Amino acid sequence: MGLFKKKKDKYALNKKQLERFDGKPLQYAVERVDGVERVLGKNGGIAVLDDVIVVMCEAKEVFRCRIEGATVAELLSGNGVEISGIDDYTEEKRYVVAHYLYYRKV
Repeated sequence: MGLFKKKKDKYALNKKQLERFDGKPLQYAVERVDGVERVLGKNGGIAVLDDVIVVMCEAKEVFRCRIEGATVAELLSGNGVEISGIDDYTEEKRYVVAHYLYYRKV
């Protein structure tokens, strides 16, 4: 019947949804801390591996978090993505906004 089924987490991410972001080139990435944005780097990309999301800028890893427990949402303008999750290295909750590289289609 399904009356007592466990509900899925509506914010849970699956691999198919994350494939949209994999390999996206970035113009720059920023981190919000106490309402202030700090630039993490420029010219990079997003990589979605087996169980982690990685944001790279200028050939350096600036953010890495596990897919489990992370939230990923595209900006309303469509020119970037918001990623929040527990950083693998510092074990702190981080909030990163990555802005896509703009390609003009002529």
